[in-house]
Amino acid sequence: MNEYRRSRVYYTKAQITTGLITNGLEWMFLDTTEYTGQYHKYSSGEVFSESTFIDGKSRKLIPYVDVKKLGSMDSLGLDISKNYEYNLIKNVDIKKTFVPNAGQVEITEKDLKRLYFERYFAYKRNDGRVLELTKEDYGKVGSKDGLSDILWEPFKLRWKIRGPISDVLDGMGNIAESGVFDTNKRTVELYCENYPTLKEYLMDFTEYYTPPQI
Repeated sequence: MNEYRRSRVYYTKAQITTGLITNGLEWMFLDTTEYTGQYHKYSSGEVFSESTFIDGKSRKLIPYVDVKKLGSMDSLGLDISKNYEYNLIKNVDIKKTFVPNAGQVEITEKDLKRLYFERYFAYKRNDGRVLELTKEDYGKVGSKDGLSDILWEPFKLRWKIRGPISDVLDGMGNIAESGVFDTNKRTVELYCENYPTLKEYLMDFTEYYTPPQI
């Protein structure tokens, strides 16, 4: 992996957050050297050193881990404090953890009355993987029985399940009643600003749509 190279050559200004500052214990380089100073972030989830991207100088950053405290990981056959290769841990959580399955979503009468229910997810910071979680598994992220909060970022969103399929507009072209398809599409687009691969998981904007009983 080239730590001086971004995944894309061009980003719009809206896709870059510049001028951020860390005082430590937040980011480190791929060789595990802790980083302090200015950095910037991209909508793709990538983080680089320097206030803006400088070709040949800005380096990729990953979430900080105190590798000395972690010590060795016998199950992986390596000593993290001596060998913390990013590519090696790309698909392995630093904490011993499990990967949950969401199972069947249960929509309650309360959900139907308020026209939406909450969906729970985790976003893997280093490769953009998205998992849908149960509410219980969502609450366990960062605990000994859940996903590692070093590599996984939990988030939840409201998913509309009742109402017209498409937005209903008034005579002025304004939205008089939000549609299921359009509302969920807007929700996914909004969350993709921070979790860009979510659009690859949530593609059916009428999923769980429940028409009112007659």
